[in-house]
Amino acid sequence: MPTRKPPRLYRHTNGRYYIDYAENGRSQRVSLRTNDLQKAEARFQGWMNKHKQSNIVVKDPTVGYCLDLWYHGWIQGRMITSEPSQNRYMALINNLKEYFNDMQVSQVDIKASQEYIKLRKNGLLGTSKAADGTIRLELQRLRACFRFMVERVEPRKQRLRADQIPYVDLPPESLPRQRFLNEDEVNLIREVCPNLVLSGQGRVPSNRLSRVGRFAMIALETAARKSAIQELKWDQVDLEANKINFNPHGRAQTIKRRPIVSISNILKPVLERAKEEALNGYVLDKPTNIADQITWLGKELSIPGLHPHVFRHTWATRAVSRGVSLAKVAMFLGDTEKTVEKTYKHLAPDYLSDVHDS
Repeated sequence: MPTRKPPRLYRHTNGRYYIDYAENGRSQRVSLRTNDLQKAEARFQGWMNKHKQSNIVVKDPTVGYCLDLWYHGWIQGRMITSEPSQNRYMALINNLKEYFNDMQVSQVDIKASQEYIKLRKNGLLGTSKAADGTIRLELQRLRACFRFMVERVEPRKQRLRADQIPYVDLPPESLPRQRFLNEDEVNLIREVCPNLVLSGQGRVPSNRLSRVGRFAMIALETAARKSAIQELKWDQVDLEANKINFNPHGRAQTIKRRPIVSISNILKPVLERAKEEALNGYVLDKPTNIADQITWLGKELSIPGLHPHVFRHTWATRAVSRGVSLAKVAMFLGDTEKTVEKTYKHLAPDYLSDVHDS
């Protein structure tokens, strides 16, 4: 039986350096993207270190080890499309690591996840107290990490058996947020925000439509989630076809789907103006958090309880109330019909209309 040759550095006839190695019984070749021997040797050594690490098989890895493999092998390059997305994932992973990091997978049990829930609620993990919805999201991501270790991690010899994966308990789902804009508040947003220009002390003089005005109109007319609007780029907006694709090219769809939606007649002139005034590729100029500006807008317009999710809830409430089917509302929101039914079914005009005597 022939001996498998170790990875080697060699120079191709085109002058570039490559690594020749064998994997799964097949010869493989990877370019080092350089003609310089010194650079090639340094890159070869880095590749060797990473290659050796990937070939270490840990039968009962720590949760921290699994989270690192999940982040670098699945999340990075798929789910992350901007710096805010990266920051959110890193914060989530850091919270999980603070408690689970050195635990082996076999040590994670229901009591461990219940203790995590308790500590996060009391602010003893993370930077502040967390609500059930936030904790639920973090533990759902831990479940996803474990699924990755069973189904997707490469090389395959790193994969865990399904019977090794523990049950991770979750806190109850958060109650739906009930606040939505009434007719007068919707009309006020539509009256003010399409022409909202901010000026004054501490601001650079400008006649451009304000960032918060753009966000409010897009959120009210598309029901998109805050992060999807903050990260929206102009190459996702087709003003000729009247469509916005909230899921950018290269980003995998997640549970919180980002759909393609139509542009309303109310929103179109706002986007046309914003496009003419654009400074860069972002519809909102930058993907940073806009929650504080929305709170400010609510105070300025005397709309109590205004926050980014209110726009989404308002759109869905109004759509179901005027008779749009739950299936279409779900498609527009990027939610499942089951989720929409649970929250909005009672608003439909014909809800339980057949239970009364004629």
